Amino acid sequence: MRQLKDGSSTGARRRLSLGQIVTATVAMIDEEGIAAASMRTVARRLRVQPMALYRYVENREDLFDAVVDHIVNELDHDPDIPRATTETDWRSYLAGLAWGVRRYARAHPHAFPLVATRPPSAPWINPPLRSLRWIETLLQHLSEAGFTDEQVLFTYRSFNSFLLGHLLLETSAMVIYDPRPGDGSFQAGDDSGTHDPVDPTDPVPGSISPTRTTGEREEIAAAVGEDTGELVGVDPDEYPVIHRLREGLTEDRFEAEFGAGLDILLSRIEAELTGGAV
Repeated sequence: MRQLKDGSSTGARRRLSLGQIVTATVAMIDEEGIAAASMRTVARRLRVQPMALYRYVENREDLFDAVVDHIVNELDHDPDIPRATTETDWRSYLAGLAWGVRRYARAHPHAFPLVATRPPSAPWINPPLRSLRWIETLLQHLSEAGFTDEQVLFTYRSFNSFLLGHLLLETSAMVIYDPRPGDGSFQAGDDSGTHDPVDPTDPVPGSISPTRTTGEREEIAAAVGEDTGELVGVDPDEYPVIHRLREGLTEDRFEAEFGAGLDILLSRIEAELTGGAV
């Protein structure tokens, strides 16, 4: 088996698959942030030459699209999502699906911006439920539950809008509490100049966190890690109401608020079905 310059081998390259590449990329983003994942760094992780990846993906854009598909398709393996059958009422189905989407978002908070912001294959495909199979199942189940076409469309758009808004906020908070070097929009790695896995001028679509230096990231991690209910950098004289409500503002109530918001959304959909007031 011939060894390559980076320690990889021709045998390893022959065993490569798209699934391996995507799995490695998702793991790298989970561990280091979006900007850490380049064709070169993923190839290094797989111990192959970067050119080996181009047999399976055209470029990093194509790779990120595959990452999005991989993450969304984790819904297929979630045993707690109810199956869409004639015996499943629409409210239970939507609630179970919403909690399933939240589970995959929380499992990959550093990668969720890709799911939320990558351009879909068609403008009518709304994230985060952007799998054609899952969209088709949702629309079909609602239709079979007696929804008119207009009610199906209203539910589809409202459902995705609720999930996207809430989960972007929740995963953003998770990223702040657990910052990774590659969470910046343009730069990854050690900003000392001794190591930078990607070109600092190469933008990363989908990243929502501004580039921060290593020192800034450490300060944020230390501040949020203390969990004292204090708001760092907030002058109580200038912002007295924020200061007074600081404990409530810093409480982690995402799960409760997700459940409450979902219940309100489902009630609003029910009102739309019956023509009643909200």
